[in-house]
Amino acid sequence: MVQAYKFSPTASDKKPDTDITRLLEAVGTRELTRQEKDRIAYVLYGPGTAGGGTYKLSGWMWPMVNDLPRILVRFDHTPSEFWIYYAPDKTSLRRALRTKILEMIQA
Repeated sequence: MVQAYKFSPTASDKKPDTDITRLLEAVGTRELTRQEKDRIAYVLYGPGTAGGGTYKLSGWMWPMVNDLPRILVRFDHTPSEFWIYYAPDKTSLRRALRTKILEMIQA
């Protein structure tokens, strides 16, 4: 189960309760559907996100690096190096990144 942490001193003592925070906290406790896996990857790495494998909302954060598989990705624009991502699976990550990928390795 993913543990949420308060990272801002001005954040409310009660963590936000949204459909995505409930979904993130369900990782590791039950089998996720394809749509749920895709949504998690999109929230972590889709357009307009900071990436990094951590979801942040209202002074709270849900770090996913201990609860999701590590996936190494080699892109067309940087063919000599791998980038590290944490996502439910390679399919959901590929859909979220939306760029040309040369290779993906689940490590």
